Amino acid sequence: MSRRTSLALIAALLPTALAAQPRTTLDIYVVDVEGGNATLFVAPSGESLLIDTGNGGQAAARDAGRIMAAAQDAALTRIDHLITTHYHGDHIGGLPELLPKLPIRHFIDHGPNIDPMGSGAKFEPVYKEMYAKAKHTVAKPGARLEFEGVDVLVVSSNGEVIGKPLPGAGGPNAHCAQFKPSPNNLEDPMS
Repeated sequence: MSRRTSLALIAALLPTALAAQPRTTLDIYVVDVEGGNATLFVAPSGESLLIDTGNGGQAAARDAGRIMAAAQDAALTRIDHLITTHYHGDHIGGLPELLPKLPIRHFIDHGPNIDPMGSGAKFEPVYKEMYAKAKHTVAKPGARLEFEGVDVLVVSSNGEVIGKPLPGAGGPNAHCAQFKPSPNNLEDPMS
């Protein structure tokens, strides 16, 4: 084999060898969905967890496209776990656009809509149809989620929180000394 042929063979095999190497890091993609939220975690095992799917309406294609770009960068062909924090349109609205492009194996949420303002009530039946053929879990505070290589603990769900602080937590945080909760913030207790 000539020197030129052996270099060509090495160059041809290099992309395959790189693609076959296992992940060694937890990769986190914070996806800009302009106002809502979408964060993609990819464990060293290759398993994925997406939190929220961005906006609906006219922004749905944009936000689903941005999530798809992150998934493609991570070499994903599906989402293993989707956590829907709550049923507001800027957190779950992109799901109908995303689901046909990127299958989701496991849907995780807080259960029935509890928003006293009724936000998300019209979307809840559509959402139930989307997870009907997949695994569905209602998250409870203190539960651990199955996510290979990553320890995921639910600390709040459906307006409930874990019974005792995590080790090392519960004390005052000097960085939050000036924080004053808003009386109108309904999202956090529902998430």
